Amino acid sequence: MKFRQDILHLPLSLRLSCVPVSLIGIYLVQLQTRFFNVFYNDQYQYWFMVCTFVTTAITMAFLFLWDQISTPLRFMYSCFFKRIGDHGNDQQSRLESFYQDQAEIYDNSRGGLLRGRKTMLKLCAAQLREQIDTGYMIKKPIWVDLGGGTGWNIEMMHESFPIDRFEKVILVDLTPSLCQVAQKRFESRGWKNVVVLCQDASRFQVPGLEDALEGRVGLVTVSYALSMMDTYHPVVDRIQSLLSPEGIVGVVDFYVSGRSNAPAESWSPQQNRQCNWFTRHFWHAWFELDHIHLEPGRRDYLEYKFGTIKSLNRRNHFIIPYLIQMPYYVWLGCSNARQPELVNLVDIPDDTDSVVSEHSQRSSFSSVTRRHNSFSHQNKQWRLDYQPNLPCHTQFRSYIYAFTWEDPRVDLQYLHLSKNDVMFVITSAGDNALEYALQAQPKRIHCIDMNPCQNHLLELKLAGITSLEYNDFWKMFGDGHHPGFSTLLHDLISPNLSSYAFQYWSQHKDRFHHKFYKTGYSGLALSILEWWIRMQGLGKDIDIMTSASTIKEQVKVWQTKIRPAIFSPMIQKILHNPMFLWNALGVPINQMNMFLKECTTQEYIENTLDPITSHSLFSEDQYFYYLCLKQRYSHSSCPSYLTKDGFNKLKTSGALDSFRLHTESILDALRSMQDNYLTRLVVMDHMDWFDPESCEELDQEIMEMKRTLQSGGQVYWRSAGTQPWYNALFEKHGFIRIEALGVRRSGQAIDRVNMYASFYRATKP
Repeated sequence: MKFRQDILHLPLSLRLSCVPVSLIGIYLVQLQTRFFNVFYNDQYQYWFMVCTFVTTAITMAFLFLWDQISTPLRFMYSCFFKRIGDHGNDQQSRLESFYQDQAEIYDNSRGGLLRGRKTMLKLCAAQLREQIDTGYMIKKPIWVDLGGGTGWNIEMMHESFPIDRFEKVILVDLTPSLCQVAQKRFESRGWKNVVVLCQDASRFQVPGLEDALEGRVGLVTVSYALSMMDTYHPVVDRIQSLLSPEGIVGVVDFYVSGRSNAPAESWSPQQNRQCNWFTRHFWHAWFELDHIHLEPGRRDYLEYKFGTIKSLNRRNHFIIPYLIQMPYYVWLGCSNARQPELVNLVDIPDDTDSVVSEHSQRSSFSSVTRRHNSFSHQNKQWRLDYQPNLPCHTQFRSYIYAFTWEDPRVDLQYLHLSKNDVMFVITSAGDNALEYALQAQPKRIHCIDMNPCQNHLLELKLAGITSLEYNDFWKMFGDGHHPGFSTLLHDLISPNLSSYAFQYWSQHKDRFHHKFYKTGYSGLALSILEWWIRMQGLGKDIDIMTSASTIKEQVKVWQTKIRPAIFSPMIQKILHNPMFLWNALGVPINQMNMFLKECTTQEYIENTLDPITSHSLFSEDQYFYYLCLKQRYSHSSCPSYLTKDGFNKLKTSGALDSFRLHTESILDALRSMQDNYLTRLVVMDHMDWFDPESCEELDQEIMEMKRTLQSGGQVYWRSAGTQPWYNALFEKHGFIRIEALGVRRSGQAIDRVNMYASFYRATKP
């Protein structure tokens, strides 16, 4: 042992010099065996040489690589082979027996096992910064890190939120050997406001501050320690007593679910929480051997005592990816004293005598009170609660539209919006709703989509405008590429995202690593278009057309180069495929049947595309097709919210406060609203999707539109047909002035997109 230690303290160059020495030794052994070959036959000599070489190589490798393998070997010995012994009810002795041999290697051996710690710390740091910047947290916070061990959490937190910004940092741990490592760490850093306490987490006391901590702590973190605490419930109660009204709690730990859904799932946003039968039983039994308790009720109690801000349920693919899946969760909570009034989540009319329907009361208020703990703790009250496990939501794995196809300029010409308007719009990618907010700043914009991912996308845009600088926001949604998106998400954007949206984007953070606009189902169409351009060798022609400075130049390239290739037999065959129309372009079969009654698919596409190049310049105003051809926007051709002036106006004007995002059907959203509440409804081409032979739901929708609209309120829609069959339903329910605002004619465009054959408006008397 002494020899091995001496070798390991030698410089690497001297250690490597042992290699030729060893080879010389092997050669001398060979000479020796040849000299005494009278005693050894050739076969014995051969195997003796092999064994000598292998033994020497293994010994040298062991010596040279000891620095790399000593940590995992000591970790495996302490966790799997070392006998802890019988310590009775003395938890401190048991923990010290387990950790004393690995205290010095603890941090180096836990990186792959204890996942999610950095995520938890970054979320806490981002939340603290947001509360300090908005004035919600005035004083420097006190931070208590329970079960803080070696102080790794505190050192990592310093990278996101400097330690000197805390009034005091208190590390509490029951294991003396780990506390010694932490004390040395902090002394080397020179942090004077950090205190290490080797005490029980449920009843620790800070010398000189015995009673001063109650109700004053701004941050409490517990990293893979709650499951190890025998006195679990008193610890959670102690956290509650310590936390200030504006304080937050961060927890990361292992867990297993029960057979049934956890009670906390009825009041806090959860996804991917349930574990399969094997995972539940195996990991519960496995961790129990080391006195780690994964009873589902522990986590439920934690979420019951606090409001949920963020919740992530993950699997740690430790050592063997996708075979070993240890469930762990990252959770951010706050004091229930932080809960605002429910009125913040549901719009109550200014006229208190307004009559709210029985169905509206039931759908609005019961859904909010069902899980108000979760959604009333958001920093921004954009997203309304929904049930993610319903089949109508789980059918969507991604957003269909990464960008919006309807032209908002034409909308605004007819909408005549004012700051008193209350709008009801389909979310899509949110671009048009942002345009309405930017140009008119209406009182309220209700965005409705049954696909949760579409609302996740709009919520990310709202949070990005609120949290980011323009250059970062442009990289995300202008260039469609930001390699640092994961850092932005955790450090800046997360405080302004609902837990649902944060879960989604943390699982899909790679969407911005390449080309964002090639993601989602609409990205399939852009990928095919990109492939087609490359195969046809049209790259230079596309560049000329999208950078042309005159309409004449643009039309010439279209007529002579692009158009002949677009209407090739192969492309026509693809465009006639209903599966492609739905998955790539979002055109359902009923909408396809509608335009096929008036023309062929070929004629419809010709009527759509031919007028585009003569309508407006791609380089300056035609950002819809510029995006399709380039998979990105340019600063001169992009939606208004992506311009610097538009971004700054949305950021500073308070226009974003008008947004409310509903994840439900249009019919359910309308039913949840009061009579005479809305002034404008923009339902895009939604009604084209219904079957004319079975239109009971659409009939009910139009009836609810009339009920919720104020007198003089209007409904706007687009259609693939020049005379939609459902216009008669508006007449049936008493709407007046059902008028065509635009009907597409051959060779003429009704707007910059020109994708629809007509644009209509109906008015409530």
